[in-house]
Amino acid sequence: QPQTFRKPEVIHGLRNLIQNAVDFSKSQVRVDIRWSKDSLAVKISDDGRGYAPQVINRIGDPFVRRRNRSSTHGARPGYDGMGLGLFIAKTLLERSGADLEFLNGTKSDPLRGAIVTSTWPRHKLEAKDEPVGENQQIKIE
Repeated sequence: QPQTFRKPEVIHGLRNLIQNAVDFSKSQVRVDIRWSKDSLAVKISDDGRGYAPQVINRIGDPFVRRRNRSSTHGARPGYDGMGLGLFIAKTLLERSGADLEFLNGTKSDPLRGAIVTSTWPRHKLEAKDEPVGENQQIKIE
């Protein structure tokens, strides 16, 4: 199992993607984490209606804000958004070394809604075998 440092950009980016899934799901969100000796991946999926086909290739660009939504769902009532949340999340995660993939689920996917997978080369996130968080003595002269 990989050991990683707490990286604020990764925490904020993944939190935003999970919140998006919660906001647009009908009732379920799933987060799957997998790793190999070379990579680490986080897959977030929901059971909502998925991404609109006309914008799926532009997700994560600033001001792209159309995702299919049920008018009876009530997610983010009164809030249309500007599409900056996904842009910020994507930018932060890419700067941490991740590649992102945005898809709509298929019949073989358990939840069939929107899917976003963030994949990092393992060396970009993994903590080295160094002591972490030890106090250093400071000399004041």
